[in-house]
Amino acid sequence: MAMSRSNLDDLLTFIAGVGSNHLGGRSAVFLVDEGGKTLRYGASSGLDASYIAAIEGFQIGPHSPSCGTAAYTGEMVIVGDVASDQLWAPLLQLANQHGIAACWSKPLTDAQGKVIGTYAIYHRTPEIPTPVELEAIEFLANTAGMLIERSVADNTLQMTLEALCRSEMATREVSHRVMNTFHVLEGVLSVKIRSISDPDAKAIASEALERIRSMSMVHQKLFAVTQNLQVDLDASSFLADLAGAISQAFVSAEKVNLVVAKDDGILLPPEKCTSLGLLMVELVLNAMKHAFTGEDHEGTIAVTLRRYRDAAVLSVADDGKGLPNGVFVSSKGRLGSRLIQSFVNDLRGDLKARNLAVGTEFSICFPLTI
Repeated sequence: MAMSRSNLDDLLTFIAGVGSNHLGGRSAVFLVDEGGKTLRYGASSGLDASYIAAIEGFQIGPHSPSCGTAAYTGEMVIVGDVASDQLWAPLLQLANQHGIAACWSKPLTDAQGKVIGTYAIYHRTPEIPTPVELEAIEFLANTAGMLIERSVADNTLQMTLEALCRSEMATREVSHRVMNTFHVLEGVLSVKIRSISDPDAKAIASEALERIRSMSMVHQKLFAVTQNLQVDLDASSFLADLAGAISQAFVSAEKVNLVVAKDDGILLPPEKCTSLGLLMVELVLNAMKHAFTGEDHEGTIAVTLRRYRDAAVLSVADDGKGLPNGVFVSSKGRLGSRLIQSFVNDLRGDLKARNLAVGTEFSICFPLTI
């Protein structure tokens, strides 16, 4: 029954019945409530419904009848004669009405030793358990405790899975709304750009459209790789997929070739992947705009992500015309420069730019751990 994941009520009722049949009395299982102050009815065999109703929710404490004291002390409480025991004085009339002359109560504990319930055996005549009966009670109590603990774990797992499912659905909905917003912005700006005659204004609007398209791509790719609910993401695969999207959206295959080289298994939190992806897009777009001149010029932009112990290095290199005087000037007035520096700061990285024998390389070294 336990292996087939039977209902906990059925399992505890079965165990109560086994105890009654084997020990020649009536039995019951009580569970500690969430507050840890009272015991609630779990299952029973042979007890009257009126007795169960009368003792439902009785207090856990050092002077409570058998089960209440057992739950409080964590030790078995054996009352061989209810009529002469002070623990049962408050319930003596109830006990007499239901023919309870003896009560043995064993606490139920979880794997950490926390009391989660009690197992009680009631007899119609005064008596105490034999060693064999004590062994049987121990076995039944341990079994009941394991089943209750597993049921709690199953319920917790189920609630967690349901919460994750709701969270995933909410995340999907938010993501769709974000993507729709990006698409609306792209559409509005695209229409607006066609109607702008002023060259400077048109350039500014075109740059804004470019940024929106790049953020949209990063968001879409990031959302795609976070569906497996991992805490950390494979930044290498993320950048490779993102580079493919950049090639389709921005790069003219006839003019510029975008290649990616990477070390596999570089794991980063989603927020760092976002900054890394946006940084790569910005550097690639920067190379496309400024590295190559002339209608017939063809070139290559190489993106690499390498790991060096506890750090990683992102490099974006081109074989274009190089930096003026071999120096990258970060201008506060230029949106691209501000964005690049902002993403570098998000990664807690160090940006270096240099001219190669042919072209330019931007490299960012950043820590993999906080």
